Amino acid sequence: SVWNKRVSTGPLNRWLQNVVERHPPPISRGRRIRIRYITQTKARPPTFAVFASQPTGVPEAYVRYLINGIRETFDFPGVPIRINLRRQRNPFAPDSDEN
Repeated sequence: SVWNKRVSTGPLNRWLQNVVERHPPPISRGRRIRIRYITQTKARPPTFAVFASQPTGVPEAYVRYLINGIRETFDFPGVPIRINLRRQRNPFAPDSDEN
């Protein structure tokens, strides 16, 4: 039952905003990592996509912090949770397929 659980994007993003305000991600390469939003992409196992400005700069400890927060807040006891860090597409960057 918990294995199949889905969490809607609105509550996830409200939770993420509070978590990031309480404990912001560290600075990577001299710049603050901005975590934009989160959404659940899959159940079985619960998988979440987290969109960040520098996904490769997010340390494993911070990912574990997010996983533990999701597990506690949204009641996923003992369930393996996966987080995929993704870069948010820049709407102002030129698209390579338009040329």
